[in-house]
Amino acid sequence: MKKILLIVAGLAVVGAIAAALVWIFYVNKPHDDIEKATPAYSMATEEIWNQYNTNRKTADSLYNKQVIELTGILSRVDKNDSLVSVIFVMAADEMFGDKTIACQMYKKHNDEAAALAVGAKVKIKGLCVGYDDTDIKFNKCSLVK
Repeated sequence: MKKILLIVAGLAVVGAIAAALVWIFYVNKPHDDIEKATPAYSMATEEIWNQYNTNRKTADSLYNKQVIELTGILSRVDKNDSLVSVIFVMAADEMFGDKTIACQMYKKHNDEAAALAVGAKVKIKGLCVGYDDTDIKFNKCSLVK
């Protein structure tokens, strides 16, 4: 009986140590700071748009989950609750909605993004999260000065 208790106690200690390590190194790891990250690519909005529309699979393999710096002409700024998105309209479509590159800003850049003038040349850095056949989406974006 003592032998079984020792084995169970040993397994419990090993399990507790394993759980603590998972918590420390996996669950509790810091988030990537996209604002300070070096972009993997710097390009014009037209360039990434053309690549996604030419070969989506190749573009996804190159750009998805990558930090990218985009330069383009601002079409509009969308405000929704506490979210501000900088929008580059790439193809206007009145029937089904515009095809865009949508860049959701970090909250601390909302006021600065909301103050941007339509038609201004803007440089934005963010994390590419994919293309859904109408929009290329970026998260965690900041303005590059």
